[in-house]
Amino acid sequence: MTRILACIDASLYATSVIDHAAWAARRLAAEIEILHVIQRKDAVAARRDLSGAVGLGAKSALLEELVRIDESESRLAQEQGRTLLAAAKAHLAEQGFDRIETTHRHGGIIETIVEREADADIVVIGKRGASADFARGHLGSKVERVVRQSEKPVLVASRAFSSPDTVTIAFDGGPSARKALVYAATSPLFADAELHVVMAGRDDAGNQSHLKWAREILVMHKDARVSLIDGKPEEVIALDIEARGAKMLVMGAYGHGPLRTMLVGSTTTEMIRSCTIPVLLFR
Repeated sequence: MTRILACIDASLYATSVIDHAAWAARRLAAEIEILHVIQRKDAVAARRDLSGAVGLGAKSALLEELVRIDESESRLAQEQGRTLLAAAKAHLAEQGFDRIETTHRHGGIIETIVEREADADIVVIGKRGASADFARGHLGSKVERVVRQSEKPVLVASRAFSSPDTVTIAFDGGPSARKALVYAATSPLFADAELHVVMAGRDDAGNQSHLKWAREILVMHKDARVSLIDGKPEEVIALDIEARGAKMLVMGAYGHGPLRTMLVGSTTTEMIRSCTIPVLLFR
């Protein structure tokens, strides 16, 4: 059974993550697992500076108070997590979904997502975490780490969901870009969407060979186009998204040519950061 892993937290992206997961699940006839992780803190490290700043006589009382505060915060985090999961499940139920599983874990966020994605086909995550309002224009560090470590396609949800009837596919001819293109051309996710493959670079024999392969793959899709435009990849792709009013960007998570800096450099990190539309990434 196809499964969508929807990762939520207390950020303003939670509803959008669920709506993107619902769209994918509906298209793929999939079930949905909603995951919320309470990240463990190093209590000793968190208290070390405070406890070291007071006299010996006060240390014990201070640590006892900090333990009580920590326990209270832990109970609050658990209750908040249960509430988030219940609300997300209810939101999906209202849309007619009944194959829904909720998972509530303590531990490392990245490690837990990577563990749970073993049973999933697509991972959906918000563009920013719970501190989104205080970090506008910033790509959450955990989001970037998930994309780096995940072996499944990762859908980075935008602030609000909009059905992706027009899709831009960033293409450089590399293995991950080819994987992304094959998926877009053949998956029920994009069966009714207009696809536009855009390649940034010179009109030379190498790029034309890549585009020939892309056109052969796209014959399986009823509405697709290919363009080769000279320029920097991030600028070319951003202009294509704007010109066509694309509702989703699909791309490989590691590039072959100009896009090889993807997530280990600046190009794709900047693109995900600056895009106001969701980005579906493939390794």
